[in-house]
Amino acid sequence: MSEGLNVHGSAVLVGRMGILVRGPARSGKSALCLSAIRRAASLGLESWLVGDDRVVIEATSTGLVLSAPDVLRGLIEISGVGIVPEPATPAAPLSLVVDLCELDAIDRMPEASDEEETILGAVIRRVRLPARSAAFGADVLVSLALADARTGG
Repeated sequence: MSEGLNVHGSAVLVGRMGILVRGPARSGKSALCLSAIRRAASLGLESWLVGDDRVVIEATSTGLVLSAPDVLRGLIEISGVGIVPEPATPAAPLSLVVDLCELDAIDRMPEASDEEETILGAVIRRVRLPARSAAFGADVLVSLALADARTGG
């Protein structure tokens, strides 16, 4: 692996999709990840925490890979509760970037060029979801993972 990027965000593996969630402090990154893990599991879709607060992105011969710094692996912050252990996978392929934004910053029908981002030379799909809307965001992420599982893509 090459030297990676250490980014502020949280990440989960839902089905085969490694999802990086970014946004400002208190935008709901951890809440979205925890909700997605629970909703996916309730539908029988494998789901794991990758990392919370800091995520490492590394380029490999097969694509980009997400992981957590060792000190944070298996831990998630739940607002109002504190830091709690959560079963985690050591790594996941980066399939989707989610940017949490204020509602007025989200286009109803985004341009194709707004739906992707280049990270370490790889083009990755990107979506914008409303900040502090974990339930809705989790439904979107699980829906995308289920569609991915159905299409094999």
